[in-house]
This record gives sequence, structure tokens and C-alpha cells, in this order.
Amino acid sequence: MRSTAEIAAWCRDRCLLVEAELGEVGGKDGAHTPGVRTDPAQAAAFVAETGVDALAVAVGSSHAMTVREAALDLPLIAELRAAVPVPLVLHGSSGVPDGTLREAVAAGMRKVNISTHLNRLFTEAVREALAADPKLVDPRRWLAPARDAVAAEVARLLQVLGATGH
Repeated sequence: MRSTAEIAAWCRDRCLLVEAELGEVGGKDGAHTPGVRTDPAQAAAFVAETGVDALAVAVGSSHAMTVREAALDLPLIAELRAAVPVPLVLHGSSGVPDGTLREAVAAGMRKVNISTHLNRLFTEAVREALAADPKLVDPRRWLAPARDAVAAEVARLLQVLGATGH
């Protein structure tokens, strides 16, 4: 905790924000075990002691999931929201279905990280473009469909999260 507090103080002096992760989001092994989830009282104490600006919490998601089947602990998210005065962050959101993402935001999540899902779409679009034209060598020609796929999915996810027009 001391290292996190030192980093947060250093960053605050430079007008930078710090996000910390408390609990075990990790990989799929164990992240769905209730004992590794973020405890609201511990979260409140951690934020008070460290001065972090946002807190990623373990509520049932896992980093690097390629299937969207994670079941989040929505009551725990609400408890954490009530206990912690900083924005809550959901890591491992690539594995969370759309409806559950919507519910997580309603319960108190304020930042949602969805990297693996977008990386997978990007990679699929690149593979399709290269497979469709094996002689393609100009990266602008095979990157454009990948960028378009990610942009379309980000726009859709912003709708899912209720973040359009903000």
C-alpha cells in the first residue's frame, strides 16, 4: 500500500491520475471464486490510505477473456460504489455480456476496460483482409478494415454502456 500511496502522491503533484487494482481480477483461474473479490471495507481503507483516483475491483471478470460469459457480482459492485468515494473500474470487461455490462454501469462502474474483445476484432479483420488478397502488401489497405471494425464496435459498446451524448 505504501508504494501505491507514494506513486499517487507523486502523480498528484504532476496533475496525473492514478488507477489501482484491488482484489484478484487476474486470469480465469480463481477470479470467479468469491474469496478473491474486492472487499468493500478493504477498498475504502485502501483508497483512503493511498489517495488513488480510481479503483479497479474484482467482481467476477477476468483479464484476456475471449468469450463473453463472465457473471459479475452486481450486489458487490453496488456495495463497493457505496463504500468508495472514487470511480470504480471494471477490468476484464471483454468477457462480460452486453446486458451485464449495462447492469454493472447501473450498479456503479464508471470506467469499463474492453481491450481483448477489440483486439480480437481488429486481428480478425486484418486476417480477413490478408486472406482475401494474399498479394496485399500496403498496410494501409489491411489496417483500414481493422480500424473500421473497431470503430463500429466501440460505437456499439458506447450505446450498450449508455455513454453516448456525454
